[in-house]
Amino acid sequence: MEATPTTAKGPVERIWRRFLVLIPLVIVMGIACTLYVRSVSSTYVAVTPPDVGGVHFYDYGVEDVTFSNPGVVEAVSVGPARNGAARVTFRALADGETDVTFGQPRLRTYWTMRVRDGAIVEGGVNFNGWKSVHLCTCIFLAALSALFASVVYQLQRARWFDYEMVVCGGGMLFSCFQLALFTSVFFRQNLVSFRDLLYQLSDMVHWFALIAIVPMGVLALLVSVSNVSLIRHEGSRPVNYLGIAASIVMLLAYVAWYNLLYLDRWLGLSYVAWELIDCLVAISIAYGECLLLSVIGCSTMAARLMPRQPMDYLVVLGCGIRDDGTPTPLLAGRVDRARAFDEACVRGGAAPATFVPSGGKGSDEVMSEAQSMGAYLERNGVSPQRIVLEDRSCNTRENMAFSREVIERHAGCDVGELKVGFSTTNYHVFRGYVCAHRAGMAVEGLGAKTKAYFWPNAFLREFAGLLVAQWRGILQTFVLLAAVYVFAEYVLMVI
Repeated sequence: MEATPTTAKGPVERIWRRFLVLIPLVIVMGIACTLYVRSVSSTYVAVTPPDVGGVHFYDYGVEDVTFSNPGVVEAVSVGPARNGAARVTFRALADGETDVTFGQPRLRTYWTMRVRDGAIVEGGVNFNGWKSVHLCTCIFLAALSALFASVVYQLQRARWFDYEMVVCGGGMLFSCFQLALFTSVFFRQNLVSFRDLLYQLSDMVHWFALIAIVPMGVLALLVSVSNVSLIRHEGSRPVNYLGIAASIVMLLAYVAWYNLLYLDRWLGLSYVAWELIDCLVAISIAYGECLLLSVIGCSTMAARLMPRQPMDYLVVLGCGIRDDGTPTPLLAGRVDRARAFDEACVRGGAAPATFVPSGGKGSDEVMSEAQSMGAYLERNGVSPQRIVLEDRSCNTRENMAFSREVIERHAGCDVGELKVGFSTTNYHVFRGYVCAHRAGMAVEGLGAKTKAYFWPNAFLREFAGLLVAQWRGILQTFVLLAAVYVFAEYVLMVI
């Protein structure tokens, strides 16, 4: 019998609305940038290259500036910049275009300037006041990071561990990294033109992917080692090779990225096409790493949190029994974790909970997992009146869906009126939350301790589940990020 999908929305629908604040923020910053740039666009500050052979550009003056088309702009002043460079200030005179030469034969630099509607643009992209764009970019990234962080915090407070939290966590990591780099560059004042800002933007994801090589390499190594232990202790089922397979995929992704240069030779791609493909691959790696790290963080957080209040019902998720019908140590740990929590609540004055052992009978099992857990509870002093079996389920999704039916039938009311918790192994808590929400239940989880080698496979399983369950949202976010970075890359390639 299949479980009926009745996904619970919880606080997710309300939370996403806060991102609408980005729309007026972008509009206000766009207007402010436009007004500021227009107010200062009649002047332009050009920065020369550094000195060469001890000759400094700032030793020259306005008399060393020549124009191919006099009357378009004029040089106002020359001042020193870093490393022997000079800052030359120009003022618009009339609409038109002119080539500008600064310096003498020993040291000379060139610019092409265009004046349109009284505004000076150099090199087709640089203009005075461009730093306001840099500042607004930092403000936008800070707002985006804060919004993602607030969603993660509120979902954690509501104990709503689900894939939406992972997506927001990944977005928070990605935007925080970009914010750190942009803010650092802003205060160090390393950029001297809008072109430099575009270069910085196009290089962000490359820096992210490069910086992540070492930690992701260590993670891949640990995952592979843990999989060897998992296979040795739990057998060579295909799912137990998930960590090794993921490590190979991660390695191949980096190898493919580093060898993109040869794609031009194989396919005869243009330089622009090669750069855009390189940018897309780097974004895919960087964003995928952020989502994986978010899965690790959210799963760990879900396993560590304790329920805030006593429960009316405690669902215990099954995971296999021995040949004689007794629980395996892994399953017994789940039952003991639920029983210990209930005993602590009773000592605190709460009413005892009703246990819902959940698990059907496998083809190689002498009884259902629910019956095995029920008998184990009775042997440990739990009254049969406090045990309600759910013995039809074959996986975690059915565990939760069928347990909801059992609870509502036993309690005679909707599950939303009850406090429901569940107990499982710590690496499995996040999946328990996800499946409970798909079954229409708001729950709180308990995690029983187990061997560390189970964790990496659990992380990767949830990462795969995330990609399947939230592929539309992930794809939309990727397209948005790619549009920004590819646009910056494209502008740099064609100007």
